[in-house]
Amino acid sequence: MKKHLKKTALLLATAMSLSAPALADNQPLHYNIVEFNESATVKVPNDTMHITLVIEETHKNRETASNLVTQKLNTIQARLKSNKRLIAQIGSRYTYPQYGDKGKITGWQDRVSVSIKSTDFEALSKLAADMQEQAMIRGMSFSVSPEKRMKAVEQASEQALQALQHRAQFISRQLGFSSYKVVRVDLTDTFESRAEASMDYAVPQVARMSAKAAAPAMEVNSDHAGEQEIRQTVRVSVQMQ
Repeated sequence: MKKHLKKTALLLATAMSLSAPALADNQPLHYNIVEFNESATVKVPNDTMHITLVIEETHKNRETASNLVTQKLNTIQARLKSNKRLIAQIGSRYTYPQYGDKGKITGWQDRVSVSIKSTDFEALSKLAADMQEQAMIRGMSFSVSPEKRMKAVEQASEQALQALQHRAQFISRQLGFSSYKVVRVDLTDTFESRAEASMDYAVPQVARMSAKAAAPAMEVNSDHAGEQEIRQTVRVSVQMQ
């Protein structure tokens, strides 16, 4: 990653150094200015899987409903501790009263969610399948890890800056100049999911199943995760010299 950063920084520094001696500070530039954009796109496979498990219990006794949820939550947490690659976050927990026809409380519902992410698709898929007696799957999605995202930004930036240099040199020659000076550079990156990276993979089939339903084990791998695109756009102003 450091190698990419140094190379990208070198490209930008080289582009900005191809000029005659710098003008005095704050002196406006009103002549021989050319502005243009260059961009580059890098495709990045999603490498992180996310699921949300929901534990829900209903009982006429509030304490019993809460105890049942706590027991199931403890089971899931124990499983999570056995694999450090499974990163979990427990969501808010709620207890709701249930009312009968006459407005009296007839029972209680206790509910808590657990969000889990991992780059180990197999381990997370197996957890979801094994925990069917404990929780329901209420969501699944895929994303790119921060490390992989940063590397993609660097690659796209490097490509866009190389394109910038080639075009600036071409314009300079075509207009009869011998060199150019970069006076302004703006970089903007966007990161978007590709259409095939479905955020609902397997959820319609599994999410509606009750905690006690016998659902088939999910088989999720990198082929199902889809990909995202990082697009780096460079807007530049150069003075021909």
